[in-house]
Amino acid sequence: MLEKLWPFGRSRFRKAVEEALEKAFQETGETLEPLSELSEQEDHYLLRVEVPGLGPENLEVRLEGDQLVIEGEKREERRTKHLAEIAYGRIYRAYLLPKDAKREGMEARLRKGVLEVRIPRESRPEEPPVRIPVREEA
Repeated sequence: MLEKLWPFGRSRFRKAVEEALEKAFQETGETLEPLSELSEQEDHYLLRVEVPGLGPENLEVRLEGDQLVIEGEKREERRTKHLAEIAYGRIYRAYLLPKDAKREGMEARLRKGVLEVRIPRESRPEEPPVRIPVREEA
């Protein structure tokens, strides 16, 4: 059916679309946002971030104010490709630290394409909620 609607075959159409999309994404220099999860333990948080294909030399983990920043770059090797589905480029993600996170003693390790950042927690008494009165204006 597609062959009747389009002046060239399905495979040529698909190839043209793939090449156009590849070119569009290469020129934008898009920043990739890695997938992650944050779990909570009694004495620490564990942030896990997927960074396949990156080594410690391509990653930077740092604190900026009350944010934990993970930044890196996945560089593409120049070669002839017959299929291109792997995303390359700059990786950046900033995470707002929980209120009870300690800035000292954080540890980061990379294992099997997953960056794990252990964030120690400090024990704080729970703060009671503060009620804010609502005024009615005429």
